Amino acid sequence: MMKLNFTYNVSPRRLLHDKTVSGSLDKMRRAGVKTIYLFGYFYGSFESEPEHIAKAKKVLEDEGFATGIINVPLGHGGNALDPTDPNVNLDIGNGWRMTMDSMGRYRLNTTCIDEVMMEDSKKANLIMYEMGFRSFFNDDDLRLGQWGPELQGCFCNYCMDEFYSIVGRKVTREDIVSMKDSELCEAWMSYQCEKIARFLLVTTPKGARNGIMVMHNGDRRHGIDIPLLRKLMPDNLVFRVGEAHFDDNAFANKEGYESVERSIRRHMALVGDHSICYSETTCYPKNALSPENWIEKMKLEIRCGLRNLYLMSGTWFFEDPHWDALERALPELVYLADTTA
Repeated sequence: MMKLNFTYNVSPRRLLHDKTVSGSLDKMRRAGVKTIYLFGYFYGSFESEPEHIAKAKKVLEDEGFATGIINVPLGHGGNALDPTDPNVNLDIGNGWRMTMDSMGRYRLNTTCIDEVMMEDSKKANLIMYEMGFRSFFNDDDLRLGQWGPELQGCFCNYCMDEFYSIVGRKVTREDIVSMKDSELCEAWMSYQCEKIARFLLVTTPKGARNGIMVMHNGDRRHGIDIPLLRKLMPDNLVFRVGEAHFDDNAFANKEGYESVERSIRRHMALVGDHSICYSETTCYPKNALSPENWIEKMKLEIRCGLRNLYLMSGTWFFEDPHWDALERALPELVYLADTTA
């Protein structure tokens, strides 16, 4: 039976220069964290200087932690990293294109997947690969739509022209989003999903493993085709499931709790192999999910069959109450994992 595995992520520069972070390594260790991913490439820029990433890797490995890289490849459409920090950079990479919605409006801090951004992202990952990183993850902005039932994607002029060439005729944005033509809808979803798949194939260094965080109830309407990704990357792609419900109001009620559970189980079933599924045990924004509900979410995830628990808090750092709560709950969580199928 697979043992419980805890993963967290931190900023390299904060690890090196902020004693709140560097002084908490032992707390994280006592709370069961064995792997720490470092912030890497955020929609066109390194979150920390590459030399800081390399130094932070050594610090963590000297402390006995396994390491990886977490990227934010496309942008969330705003400051979804830390709304209390006005200095968060929201500009996408030089020469990168913003996505457009179905009304033809630009969406700030979002990226259209094209050759330029894929090449830049590939080069960034290769730099980190050469530092010795072999495990990468992408945040849940690796999608081409927002939460909801609508048919989504990037509707910029470039994407529309490319789609015309695929379907062999000119169609309007309204033709697509009206969802009246099922064949057209399927072609549009395939086009968007193949862009996400190609991004992963192009940007994953040979010999490395990558990961995608699947949006809550995300599917082909949002550019996320789990069966396609499993087929194309059967041995070097992992999946994070159970996204959303980051705060007490969303989670601490029956409807929210059951919604998380359904999404986790649905995506795990599509992945098939539970050993490559990770939780999204997220508290966001700062302290929005109480330590008690944070632990309850872990119990739900374990009962759903997850054994890789990925703890996340945007770019802010979990404070003592959360680590203390996890340390206290650790024996119970381990027992639950060992005794639950």
